[in-house]
Amino acid sequence: MKIVEVNQRRFTAFYRQPWNKEYHQIYGLNEKGETLWDIDSYHQRTIMQQNSRDTELWSKIDQVNSLSIVYQSYEDKQRFVPKAAQITALPIQDFKILRPIEANTVIQILDAAQCQDQQLWLYVAVPVYDTPINFKGWIQESETAKLTKDNIKLVQGDVFLKEGTPIYEVDQFNEIKSATSTNLTYDVRGRIEKKQETFAYLDSPGGWSFWVEEKYLIFPKVD
Repeated sequence: MKIVEVNQRRFTAFYRQPWNKEYHQIYGLNEKGETLWDIDSYHQRTIMQQNSRDTELWSKIDQVNSLSIVYQSYEDKQRFVPKAAQITALPIQDFKILRPIEANTVIQILDAAQCQDQQLWLYVAVPVYDTPINFKGWIQESETAKLTKDNIKLVQGDVFLKEGTPIYEVDQFNEIKSATSTNLTYDVRGRIEKKQETFAYLDSPGGWSFWVEEKYLIFPKVD
């Protein structure tokens, strides 16, 4: 901290953060001797940001306290998510995001409910390929679509492969010709990350990735 001037009980003090060459005035007189009775803009911004966070927090608390969930039956057992979305811990917009959902994903429907925002929410399970935590949560029905014959070929995950399917455990497509295929020893599920010619590159649980001919892919069944 740097004390610039002391005048009776008023003073001008500046402090500087190690990574910032700018001095921030705290209170009192400025360097020209002009009396200041307000904190500087840096601190104003800090307080405004904190007030904004506090307001947002209390808004979320009010939403939780007033939450009502009216469960109802739901026909679909699975739904298609065409755009990137997310699941939340409660049926409240942006409340405690548990996990993102990648575009073109099929999710499993576990329950449905009408909430105080008059929106229909779905309690779902999403496919995961890493640690299987936080994979169940809420999503607005409006962010999903019915799985149909028209959009089934857009699905990237989950897709399935049967035991015995030949795969190529190489990273680059041009390495397939010089690689020897191996056969799956059990059924596998995964997500299509990319396609080239007649092949698809799959990510599967455990960080296992490989190429496989598209003709072997099994897509979810349309209800």
